[in-house]
Amino acid sequence: MNHGTYYERSKQLDLYPHLRESVERLTGELPRTAIDMGCGAGRNALFLVERGYRVHAFDHHPLAIERLQEAGKAHLGSSLFTSQARFDEFEYPPASLITACMSLFFCHPDVFTTVWHRLTQSLSSGGMFCGHFMGPDDTWAQDESRHLTIHTPATLSTLFADDYHVITLQEQSRAGMTLMGKNKHWHTYSAILQKR
Repeated sequence: MNHGTYYERSKQLDLYPHLRESVERLTGELPRTAIDMGCGAGRNALFLVERGYRVHAFDHHPLAIERLQEAGKAHLGSSLFTSQARFDEFEYPPASLITACMSLFFCHPDVFTTVWHRLTQSLSSGGMFCGHFMGPDDTWAQDESRHLTIHTPATLSTLFADDYHVITLQEQSRAGMTLMGKNKHWHTYSAILQKR
């Protein structure tokens, strides 16, 4: 995959509605601190910075961090903090908002439980999580070499039960394309959760 092309195309996408809704739902009582998990070129991170958040953004790919640092150079070290790290390597700071748009299912199944515990611990009571989870009917879910974390409604219900109030959980199952122009079937769950 040409990562440069991928990141350039990702910047042209519309903001995910569940991120905008999560920002609108947060009360002013919580500190405006956010984590962008698997930030890519940083479209979501920059959106949050523009709305007054201190954003901790990380991605495992060095080119993603390079692109975000270029785009957000005016905010680096003040309201934008970047790290090259995998999901299980990142040190999760306290946050009122965590976003994992089309990224968290790339977390290796062997470490997903640990990562989910860490992000849950870092999220403030009343804070919001928004992100996507991959379903079993997705084309990529059939490819075991990808080592993706796959969920069903039952496993998501268990995952959320102890710590979260589910605001929305929307399933999407449709034919589509990747940003690189390849046909695939998408099967994802888009979630907005509030920490109890």
